[in-house]
Amino acid sequence: MTTFAQIQANRENSKLSTGPRTDAGKAVSSRNHVVHGLCGADPVLPTEDRNQFNELLEQYKCDWTPVTTHQEFLVSEMAAAHWKLDRIQRMENDMLAALVDPAKAFTDQETAAGFTRLERYRGSLERTYHRCLRELRASRKDEKQFEANSKQAIEQARLNFLVQRNEAALPPNFQEILDEVHRRHDARMAAGKAAAANNSR
Repeated sequence: MTTFAQIQANRENSKLSTGPRTDAGKAVSSRNHVVHGLCGADPVLPTEDRNQFNELLEQYKCDWTPVTTHQEFLVSEMAAAHWKLDRIQRMENDMLAALVDPAKAFTDQETAAGFTRLERYRGSLERTYHRCLRELRASRKDEKQFEANSKQAIEQARLNFLVQRNEAALPPNFQEILDEVHRRHDARMAAGKAAAANNSR
């Protein structure tokens, strides 16, 4: 159990924090999370060309033509993951180029840890990309099924309308007239067969 003396000592020690004190130091510290930007909400770093990212995003929109807010989100996530994966590849290439002995990427613990971190980020981004891709495809499939069902329903409604309109235009005794036509037709057919039979005798 922590004693009162220990609590007081911790409070005093916290006053001796060696964190940044100047405005410049605080500004640098506040930007630590964007050194690689792989976890940032904004996929574009200050040192990168936002126009190039926008072109990539527009290409994804052109390829997938999202029509719902959810589809727009999925396409944006895929473009962002693609952009960050390209950055990881550049970072990895730079790290390898800076090594005097490339074998250190595997033999030196600190160097290997850096490459391992990049690989974890790569795996996470690839999973994000493929998850969004699956969801987007599923969403498009549902959308096509909905369109097909809607088209079928419209065609059925149109057919029902035509049938009802035609039925309304028919006389009340239409079925009786139709039966009489069939009866006369059958009688003529029977008379024709009888005449043909008499002539063959």
